[in-house]
Amino acid sequence: MVEDTYPYRELLQRVISPVALSILERMTPVISSIYDLDELLDARLPVTEQAIHEEQFTERLARIVRLLPPGISPMPNEVFTAIEFLIYQIRGEPIRLGLAIARLEELSYEIKADPTLHQLVTGRAN
Repeated sequence: MVEDTYPYRELLQRVISPVALSILERMTPVISSIYDLDELLDARLPVTEQAIHEEQFTERLARIVRLLPPGISPMPNEVFTAIEFLIYQIRGEPIRLGLAIARLEELSYEIKADPTLHQLVTGRAN
């Protein structure tokens, strides 16, 4: 029996901003390398868990964004949450704090190395 699936991109289209999704699309090769992912946006998820994934993702992102000071763009958190949700929630990898921090630092260096991308992520693009 083959289980019905849907691409992770479909979930993200419903729970993050279009700009955050375009950043993920643009950075997929870099993200895949840093996080050792075979697939990111095209990862297949079970349709039977679609509603629970949407609820869990939305709740997680809301908790994070609530902690942001006024005037701080939630965009980086949308991007990072999308990556981490796939790794830790969907794939079930254990959280290794040192590795998680190192990956975030490497990703932030990649973002800062591209001025246009950095402006998009920080919400400063025109």
